[in-house]
Amino acid sequence: MNLDGCDLLTICVPTCNQVVVLCDMLEDMIPKISSYHIRLLIIDNYSSDNTQGVVAGYSDRYENLSYIRLDRQLDNDALFEMALKLPRTPYCWVIRDINRLNGSYLCSVINILRNQTPDLYVIACNKRSFGIPSRVYNDANAFLHDLGWCLIYSGAVIFSRKIIDIADFEKCRNPYFFSFNIVFETLSRLDRISVFWSGLDLLSESPLSRDNSRNPRGVFHIYGVLWTKTVLALPDSSYSKKAKLRCIRVLGKKNHLYSAHHLKRQRVVGSLTPEIYKECYDYIRYFAPGNELRFFFYSRYPNRLNKYYRRYHRYYRNTGSPLF
Repeated sequence: MNLDGCDLLTICVPTCNQVVVLCDMLEDMIPKISSYHIRLLIIDNYSSDNTQGVVAGYSDRYENLSYIRLDRQLDNDALFEMALKLPRTPYCWVIRDINRLNGSYLCSVINILRNQTPDLYVIACNKRSFGIPSRVYNDANAFLHDLGWCLIYSGAVIFSRKIIDIADFEKCRNPYFFSFNIVFETLSRLDRISVFWSGLDLLSESPLSRDNSRNPRGVFHIYGVLWTKTVLALPDSSYSKKAKLRCIRVLGKKNHLYSAHHLKRQRVVGSLTPEIYKECYDYIRYFAPGNELRFFFYSRYPNRLNKYYRRYHRYYRNTGSPLF
């Protein structure tokens, strides 16, 4: 069994002004990938901190570590596209500097990529429960139906050079679901596909990433309205309405977007108001079917009765920063 990944896989890590997180990532990752000789490429998106010096300090420790500094800052879509196109290995895996690898499964990844050569290798992220054993998908519609929703996670897909070379990046641009669009737009144009779903929990997030952005103010606009529009826009010739509707619905269910707990918290931070409810009204039946009344109720829920409101303001008063 050949487990040398030097000429097989490149892990790309775009970063910008995250020198502490990046240093922690390199300390964690290099011992895990060194025995497989996997190429590691750090793409510095015009950082103003000492990212270059930090990476240089690790170059002596890992000979397959490369560094590129951009001369201007790119948006997320352009940066992701560059990260996919720069390596020339048969496979490219773009992850974030906050991601951490589960090294015990890398042997399996290398083995599958080398011996089965799938178009895409899809992994589980952040200890999410998927309930689907490892398998190969030869039907893009079935893949969308079962696992389309998991592609919103950063690093969920290892791309083959075949997919990268034929992807229409310009058509797929999307500030929140770029990777999702690349995968399903490209698969829709192929007569034969091979997508390997590993079912392995290969990626998690560093504790250093736990800032106050877990519940952005636009959560329902992004993961409700925009997510619904993105999935419904996939070509009907390749993807059934049933698969699209399930893909939309499961994202909200798996992430508890419409649980009472979550709706109360979103009410506190201003992410769920009568105005936002009105904006989402036509889409709730897609991303949270049967929960229209619940959304209506919590969009008007009095904050003086909300325990999260009291906890939020107590934390803010003591620390000067938001709780969530």
